[in-house]
Amino acid sequence: MGGPAAPLALASSLPLRSKTAFTTRAGSHGKRSHQSRGTLLVRAAGAFTKLIEIPVARGVARALMVPARRFMDGADAAGTVLDAIDVRVPDADARLPLELAPLIPLSGYDVGEVPFVMQAVMYYRDTLDVGVLERALRDALAAYPLLAGRLDLSDVDASRKGVRLTNDGVPLRVVRSELNFDALPGDFAAESRAFLDYEPWIDVMLGGAPVFTAKVTQLRNGGSALGVCMSHAVSDGQGFVEFLVAWSLRAAGRAHPLGDPVFDRALLPALDRDITRDEVLDMLAEEKWESRDPVMMLGKAVVAGRTLVPDFLRFPPGNRVMIPVRRAELDAIRAAAGGDGVTANEALSAHAWLQLSQIVGADGGAAIGDVLEHVTVVSGRGGKRGLPEMYFGNASVGVKTGALEVGAFASDDLAGVRDALRPGLRRALMRREKFLKLTEATFRAGVSAYDFDIDAFMRGRCVWCNNLTTIYLKLYELDFGTGRPELALPPELNDIVQIQCSRPKRGTREAGEDGVEMFVNLPPNVMEKIRAPEAMAKLAGIGCY
Repeated sequence: MGGPAAPLALASSLPLRSKTAFTTRAGSHGKRSHQSRGTLLVRAAGAFTKLIEIPVARGVARALMVPARRFMDGADAAGTVLDAIDVRVPDADARLPLELAPLIPLSGYDVGEVPFVMQAVMYYRDTLDVGVLERALRDALAAYPLLAGRLDLSDVDASRKGVRLTNDGVPLRVVRSELNFDALPGDFAAESRAFLDYEPWIDVMLGGAPVFTAKVTQLRNGGSALGVCMSHAVSDGQGFVEFLVAWSLRAAGRAHPLGDPVFDRALLPALDRDITRDEVLDMLAEEKWESRDPVMMLGKAVVAGRTLVPDFLRFPPGNRVMIPVRRAELDAIRAAAGGDGVTANEALSAHAWLQLSQIVGADGGAAIGDVLEHVTVVSGRGGKRGLPEMYFGNASVGVKTGALEVGAFASDDLAGVRDALRPGLRRALMRREKFLKLTEATFRAGVSAYDFDIDAFMRGRCVWCNNLTTIYLKLYELDFGTGRPELALPPELNDIVQIQCSRPKRGTREAGEDGVEMFVNLPPNVMEKIRAPEAMAKLAGIGCY
């Protein structure tokens, strides 16, 4: 996920007469199936989306984006433009006026994620065939027509906020670079953004920019970099990656083995009756979800080093650091956490909390005895009661799995931390449907409330762990006809600890065979401590247990 957004409570509630949902499949572009949910009392998901309902505010927002566009190195990077293609849904009208185009409604959670954009970059040693990429993308868009559309959040009726199937197209830009393949940067940083056509989030929110972009950089002496960006408003990371898989499979004339995407927001867990904002607050209080002043929350985020433009509440590009946890150290971490019966996720979660608690406690402003929360991200997909695996939308939520005291555990007591976190991890998995339901309710009510301490998250004072090893291993399956990528840089998300599969080594090992990579992203002043050799070694599990 892109990280929790900050919905601002609004004074007026909006009547939602019915919730309209439809799924578009290949060959059925624009057909709708309606499902009534009755009358709900709904507030706009945030002040940012509310503002764009006002024409003057839309103009001001566009003006504010002028310096942001100049900042976007992806669009202005050195290199010769070879081609610029708008790839559209086949056999469908193009460039429909926004007011006439069919609408795919978004959930309140989706709308709350508007300010975030997901990115990924893949490096291919053999040069990509742009013609193959274009044809495969066109075929994939038949099942994903909303990616060729534009956001429309301007209607005050919450049921009319969504993606218009305008078929404006997906920009596929091709540039030539003087870089050699072996000189490509090995992680997301300022220089790697040159491989992305990154759209400012306000442009996306206003409906003036695509929700998905692709850029191919053809390298000197052969090889390519493929950079892709997707608005978090249309899906979370799992949906993002499954679309990329579908695109690559179309290059070989194959369909996704899990089938077509599912866009129906009526499938989301929802409250079974009409509910007012005050009732939402009472319900959240019973669940111990604390409401926060969003203005204060944003202020604390900026003070901690997060940026509002162009990334919105992210730490600066290149702030995070990648720490490899090799197979031998990963095995040692699991053994120290309890051995048999302990999953790698449990062990890594406990390890990340224990090591970061010592760094944050010593140098990050937290004192011995202060509470340092652990938060994990769970998906609402799969299982008997979960959403379909191919649900395309936001369905992953952050859940507090522990509120532990700094200094309460010895430096090698990994099993103790694991025992303290295990009940919370089980709670997160067993109650994921309820957490998703409550998250949707908060966004629709315009309430800034979470299961965890959002202020601590914004200030980088919690251990937010997002284990993405399984889903992002699929980035290494993206073969467009010239072979798989030698390196896939995972999306630069808002996670404080993002766990990714280990990268491959040409000719000797596949991706995921040598442990994991742990991306740590804390406030810049804390990252100075993280980058110290001793801290890096401890986070890598070297000589800890």
